[in-house]
Amino acid sequence: MEVSPTIKSLVGLGFRRRVTAAGESASYMFPHLYLTAIHAMSPTSFRYVVLLTGVVLTSRSVGEVESQIPPDLESPLEAAAWVSYALRSYRKDLEPLPDWFVEGEGNWDLIPHVRERREYEARPKCYIEREYARPLRRKLLDELSYPTGEAEMIFSFDGRILRIVHRIVLHDGYVHESVHEVVASGDSWPCAYRVSVAPEATLPTRFNRPTVEVSVFKGYILFDERYFWPCEPVD
Repeated sequence: MEVSPTIKSLVGLGFRRRVTAAGESASYMFPHLYLTAIHAMSPTSFRYVVLLTGVVLTSRSVGEVESQIPPDLESPLEAAAWVSYALRSYRKDLEPLPDWFVEGEGNWDLIPHVRERREYEARPKCYIEREYARPLRRKLLDELSYPTGEAEMIFSFDGRILRIVHRIVLHDGYVHESVHEVVASGDSWPCAYRVSVAPEATLPTRFNRPTVEVSVFKGYILFDERYFWPCEPVD
């Protein structure tokens, strides 16, 4: 079995490396936890991972650590981020924390699924009360029924008002532009966003929740349960 880059990185943090006939491992002694990291086959995914195991034993409670981190973490900083995230539920029981643990907590964005979740949570978004969203939907549906060549919507939100500029190019070349404003809640957006509107685009036939979400994420705009794309920021 090849030496795991993750085990090397853990050794760089101060873990003690051990090589046996069963494979390679590393260990670290926290207050109330002897943590072992083993390069082994995952029993669930059937691929090599580094298994983190141990028992957190205090005068108040007992907790079992059982987690998996990638085997190919090339730097101690990456390894610190993954280990500190895996142990986040037991943080208070591990104090005083080593410096590498605290530094790892500040670099959780190195963990793809954590970074993805943070990006999603920070996405531009606002929420419209259903009673205000219904008339907005009716107006937009009327306009989407126009015979069009090209159409676009520009969404912006200042922390109080969601503004939608709807531009439609009719077949005779005439440009019809309408502006819709509705009260919404949420943090103001950093800029406006333009999205192309296909002729077959539709809006929800009804809103099933008390509030309707309008948000922007990874090249699309979500209007309740309908997606519009491609979406781009407008300076």
